[in-house]
Amino acid sequence: MEIVRFILLVVIGGLIGWLTNKVAIKMLFRPINPHKFLGLTFQGVFPRRKDEIAVSLADIIETELLSKDVLMDQLLDEEKLDIIKDRLKTVIVEKLSEAIPSVLSMMLGGDVKGFVRKYIDKHGDEIFNQLIDEFRDAGLENINIREIVKNRIDELDFVEFEKIIFGLMNKELRFVEIIGLFLGAIIGVIQYLVTILI
Repeated sequence: MEIVRFILLVVIGGLIGWLTNKVAIKMLFRPINPHKFLGLTFQGVFPRRKDEIAVSLADIIETELLSKDVLMDQLLDEEKLDIIKDRLKTVIVEKLSEAIPSVLSMMLGGDVKGFVRKYIDKHGDEIFNQLIDEFRDAGLENINIREIVKNRIDELDFVEFEKIIFGLMNKELRFVEIIGLFLGAIIGVIQYLVTILI
């Protein structure tokens, strides 16, 4: 009979621990909309504080993970710039060659592409570097990573936001549930020992 009581206390304690943690995790997200019950308002922690969370997350991303300088350095990496410059040179040579009238082409000796290519080869790096500096300055002034992140979070449907959080932390949240199960079982063992000693 004592063994049955022991098993019951351990199983019930474990189930209560697991269930309370599962409910607590669910209540982080649910209910999405506020509900009144007995004069109290119930709403999930994340839905109630979505704006604050969006601002905090945006601040962390901008200051710790993805600053304007990091973004610009990534976009304007030297290796990528060399490839972009080569492609731009080719496009500019083609477009300018097509735009020059045939009369002017004859005055240049008929080799318009060669003339334009020679000019771009000589002055292209200087022009591109100036354009890149302008792009960097304009980007640093006008990109607001914090605002972009906050707006994207605000635009998310809350169910989507919940899926993202669960997708990122699925294993961790399951671990919290299992810890609740073990802690509840341990409490069941302690309850059994206390009842024996009393």
